[in-house]
Amino acid sequence: MRKLLLTLLFPLLAFSSQLEVCYKVYFWFLPVAKSCVTYLQEGRVVKIKSWAKTIFVGKLVKSVNSWGESRTLNVKPYLFALYQREGSFIRDHFYYFREGGIEYRIVRYKGGKKFEKKGFFPTKESLHDPFSTSLYVYADTPNRAGNELRMFYDEKVQRVTYRTVGEEKVEIEGKSYNCWKVLLKPHIKTKGILKPKGEWFIWVDRETNIPVQLKAVFSVGTVWVKMESTKGDRQLIKRIRSRLTAVKL
Repeated sequence: MRKLLLTLLFPLLAFSSQLEVCYKVYFWFLPVAKSCVTYLQEGRVVKIKSWAKTIFVGKLVKSVNSWGESRTLNVKPYLFALYQREGSFIRDHFYYFREGGIEYRIVRYKGGKKFEKKGFFPTKESLHDPFSTSLYVYADTPNRAGNELRMFYDEKVQRVTYRTVGEEKVEIEGKSYNCWKVLLKPHIKTKGILKPKGEWFIWVDRETNIPVQLKAVFSVGTVWVKMESTKGDRQLIKRIRSRLTAVKL
């Protein structure tokens, strides 16, 4: 019986798929940064890797070169790392999601010195990290009733609320996408140059659940993020949505 069960489960456990989505970031209609996100699905585990760096005009204003990774099981994280490089603001985050809480280590570099803070945040909640929060929102679209996600970031619990508010067609480099329009409100307090605020809008492709456009508001102003290219399994997020829907039912 055990051998039969393993035989039936093996295709699911061994399944592996990857998707890379790259974006260009615009400020005042000028391209200022580029970012890529890679999703690697291995059975129930999804690894999310992301990087962002300034280009062209953006380098003249403030140099940004940040990257990070989230490892999730059923879209809930068990490891998160982020390396912030925003001009002179340099900081590294390491979070380990344990049973009963989150072990964290945050390293700040300033004036040639290293400042390290370690701690354990006790909680029975199943909290997200910033990367898994984004993936969950994309996979949970459309959601007209709305939802709130709670995540751990900067030593505290932060909130993100979102809901699908309509449907719109988006044109990017001559290609048309039928999208769900999502209103997202980041209730996040953090340090650094890029402090999120206000109302954000995300246009999620109805066919693939890939976000193709984003209007985001930061402390430095409003930026537009537009999809530039995709590579790999374009149905990856759609399959994650099917799994989330099954869990809700």
